[in-house]
Amino acid sequence: MRQPQFEAMATEELELLQLERLQSTLTRAFRQVKFYRRQFDSHGLAPEAIRDLGDLQRLPFTTREDLSENYPYGLFAVPLRDIVRIVSSPGTTEKPLVVGYTSQDLKLWQELLARLYTAAGVSRDDIVQFILPPGLANWRRDLMAGAEYLGASVIPAASLNFAKELMVMRDYKTSVLVTTPSIARHLLTVMDRLNLAPAELSLRRAFLVAAPLPGELRREIEAGLHLRIATAYGITEVMGPGLAFSCEANAGFHFCADHFYPEIIDPETGEALPLGAEGELVITTLSTVAFPLVRFRSGDLTSLNPEPCACGRTLVRLGPIRGRVDAIFSVGGIKVHPDQIGRLLKDLLGGHLPHWRYEVQTEAGLESLALDITVDEALFSDEIKALEGLCYRVRRYFQDHLGIHARITLKEIGSGQLGN
Repeated sequence: MRQPQFEAMATEELELLQLERLQSTLTRAFRQVKFYRRQFDSHGLAPEAIRDLGDLQRLPFTTREDLSENYPYGLFAVPLRDIVRIVSSPGTTEKPLVVGYTSQDLKLWQELLARLYTAAGVSRDDIVQFILPPGLANWRRDLMAGAEYLGASVIPAASLNFAKELMVMRDYKTSVLVTTPSIARHLLTVMDRLNLAPAELSLRRAFLVAAPLPGELRREIEAGLHLRIATAYGITEVMGPGLAFSCEANAGFHFCADHFYPEIIDPETGEALPLGAEGELVITTLSTVAFPLVRFRSGDLTSLNPEPCACGRTLVRLGPIRGRVDAIFSVGGIKVHPDQIGRLLKDLLGGHLPHWRYEVQTEAGLESLALDITVDEALFSDEIKALEGLCYRVRRYFQDHLGIHARITLKEIGSGQLGN
């Protein structure tokens, strides 16, 4: 363990620590963030009214829509002069997500990432190679910095094709691979094409992030690469990776409950559910200074298991992520909301929005967004080059704004495919 005094803390001691940190967070949010002051006032509450952890249920939720409405700095709890890092990502609402960090936040986040790597069996003796898509740029930077903080040797993510990545992996003797499940699966395909045997690599661990890992896919990757897999859970709104992590026992994600308080609620009623029940994960930050979040609705369906783990950790464990309560979906680990697709098309096409539909497709392990667009009168052209240009522009626009690969198919009204 990286921090056994917290990761194996007795339940009673942890609850006292959580309450102390919760009261400090609520006081700071109430005093420094107008949004939370309004939230408290609308419910006739003051921070002093939250006397135990159960009282947290008296407070309203924070949603992604709230983050969008307070863009860019409305939820910051410190002056901008105290912010040392501003992270922006497309998010899943109309406006980008903006999160701020103080120097204290960055130190906390580095320790959480060190916990994650330690639990995965990574040490300062390892060579860690990162293969993550551009759409996960924030996670890529964070995970690299965490490995460097641990003292491991880092091969940063680069814009190389997969054959070159495998060459680097073999020649540099990479021992730990950090990537997404879909890319790991695709590497098996590339290795087969190159006749590259797993024995030629020095890999012993893969750390797979940003998307669920079904058991069958886990077994395929572990067998194909001859290694053990570790996983983690995180969301960009709550410090990204490092929120929860797997261990050697592979019995769920150990949730960093000394710094974040988890709840499971009924997504329909908002009522708290008992331990073990499946529902929506709600998170309250306990230690972050710049960007406190109170009862943030993650949208992820999971459960909480409070039983101590065989690894010795007592931190509550998240069960598998079973799905979403909203329409958000993942393309290679990058979260997308259908409304974003419509907004991007409308922006690109000068305010015109044709009929469209989408699905996520997988080819050789890699996921892409398959987008069908109906060519109506406003888009029609009898020149093939003009239609090809439209496809190209849409692909580039989605790559630039969401960091995902899109396959565009143009369809004629009432008939079949025009081109792609």
